[in-house]
Amino acid sequence: MELVYLSGLFLVIFLLYFLAKKNNRIKQLFSKITIAFLLIYLVWRLFFTIPIDSSASLVFGIILYIAEVIGLFVYGFFVYLFSNKLSKEYRYEGDEAEEFLPSVAAFICTYNEDIKLVIATALAVKALKYPNKKIYICDDGHREELKEMAERMNLGYLTREGNANAKAGNINYALSQTSSDLILLLDADFIVKKNIIFEAVDYFRNPKVALVQYPQTFYNKYPFQLLRKSMYNEQELFMRFLEPALSRENALIHIGTNAIIRRSALEEIGGVPTSSITEDMATGMLLQDAGYETIFINKAYALGITPYTAKELTSQRTRWAQGTKQIFDHFKPRRLKGLSFMQKLCYYNSYLYWFTSFQKIIFLLAPTLFMVFDIFIVRSNNHQLLLFFLPPFIMISLSFRLYVPKIRNLTSSHTYDCFVAPIHTGALIKEFMKSQKKFNVTKKEIVGSNAFDWRTVLPHIILFTWISFACLVAGYRLYRGEGYEFGYIVTLIWSIYNLYGLFYAILIGKNRFIESDSEALSIAINRQLSYDAKTFEMYQMSFNGFRVRTHPEQIFVPGESYVFYDDKRRFTINSICLEDHGSYVTFAFNNLTPQSAEELASYYSDQLNAAKQLDFDMEEEVAEMNS
Repeated sequence: MELVYLSGLFLVIFLLYFLAKKNNRIKQLFSKITIAFLLIYLVWRLFFTIPIDSSASLVFGIILYIAEVIGLFVYGFFVYLFSNKLSKEYRYEGDEAEEFLPSVAAFICTYNEDIKLVIATALAVKALKYPNKKIYICDDGHREELKEMAERMNLGYLTREGNANAKAGNINYALSQTSSDLILLLDADFIVKKNIIFEAVDYFRNPKVALVQYPQTFYNKYPFQLLRKSMYNEQELFMRFLEPALSRENALIHIGTNAIIRRSALEEIGGVPTSSITEDMATGMLLQDAGYETIFINKAYALGITPYTAKELTSQRTRWAQGTKQIFDHFKPRRLKGLSFMQKLCYYNSYLYWFTSFQKIIFLLAPTLFMVFDIFIVRSNNHQLLLFFLPPFIMISLSFRLYVPKIRNLTSSHTYDCFVAPIHTGALIKEFMKSQKKFNVTKKEIVGSNAFDWRTVLPHIILFTWISFACLVAGYRLYRGEGYEFGYIVTLIWSIYNLYGLFYAILIGKNRFIESDSEALSIAINRQLSYDAKTFEMYQMSFNGFRVRTHPEQIFVPGESYVFYDDKRRFTINSICLEDHGSYVTFAFNNLTPQSAEELASYYSDQLNAAKQLDFDMEEEVAEMNS
């Protein structure tokens, strides 16, 4: 009877899923049914499966249940957000024919990034198709070389005494030294498209709009992508799907870069808050609390660098987890009277996300309690488990495919969650014990070796070892026929799934050798240069230099200076030869003239944004979901 019921139920679920892919109303119905199944599952778990065999079983059973409630609430809320249109239409009721060109100051925040990269970012902003702008390099690294280069390129340069309050203090100081209507915030490694300002500026005709946010998109691969080509950058889910949905509720999370902010609104809330190491999220929340609208434009208008290594990825995620807790400890969103109930719910769901790492740790360890110590964590017979567990599990799996196609599925989510679970958990425990106020800049450094980073993935190795041991114990007991065969089989399958995720999490610790900037951050081009009356093909370029194909009649000496000439655009390129590889030669830009530097930065920006498109057209994907 149960088999007939399940077969019919799954037939209906899959039919609804295929119809939902074509019809938005059925998609909303599918999301509501998914949430209903999750609620039924949680009620069943609470009243019929909590073990009472012993104190240990009761305690661990309750812990597992609480973990499930947190995780399923977060997943359920995501399903709710994704079930409606991802974006919201904004209209200004006024005379749009009137010319509107408010002054814009671009703040390029830097601490220890490559100086040539900072200058390339600033020059790309200088080339923007917007007349009423000024560019300021906000240097918390106090580098004289950067100051001299900025002055040489006719760029604004700001620095301050010390660097108290890290990036927040840096921005607030820049605010005190400038007077523009709007602020374009950029991290030092984000190369912008030409029309990033014009795309957003009309929104500010509405005096209630305080912030326009673009997504973070990246032109290098992060550790998971270096491991498996089929994986997307984990941030794509948040940036391209969750942020638009949050924006619909006027609860988008400001990410500190790729954003334009109204100065007067920022000054109204007292500047960028300094009470958290994630000042950006706090800024957006306080602007919303003050009654302002925050808008998300789901188009890639700036490309930056994502961490290359597990170590730097860990440092970044640790800061985000600790900073989010600091925001909720200090500002207590539930008490902010300007936020609606839905806005508060969105923020608390974002807060709870970090605690799903505790849930993941519990899910990793829970089956081992039964396999090794005979501690029952769930009491259920086989039929009930199939009836109440399988339907919501399948519907969540299908929801991933329905709402975030190509970007994420349960398997890739499991792998990523296995990696971040010990990191987030450790960060939050540390924050509970003592608030961490030190702002650790994500270095995003190129790695010059294939060394394995054992320290970063040591917690994952410990978990993998323990679960493997538990599987051996369970296998031995199953072989001896000690009873509870179904329980051992279920926990073994559960644990093998966990080992799969941990295996890839451990592999992230293997650094991938990246030769140079020319390899990691380069674009393929086809540009003709001349030198010594000979023509050379520049076929690869980065912010730092370029490569040309070898000419049989020309020898380049490493360490020597060379001046190439661009016949088409009529400017010179000063360079130093780095390496002669036989078939090609690598050069670094050196002492470029302001004209040459601006020409190259503008060209690099155009070519980079054209070449590094996402693997699928995200704008069309979102438009299809909104239809």
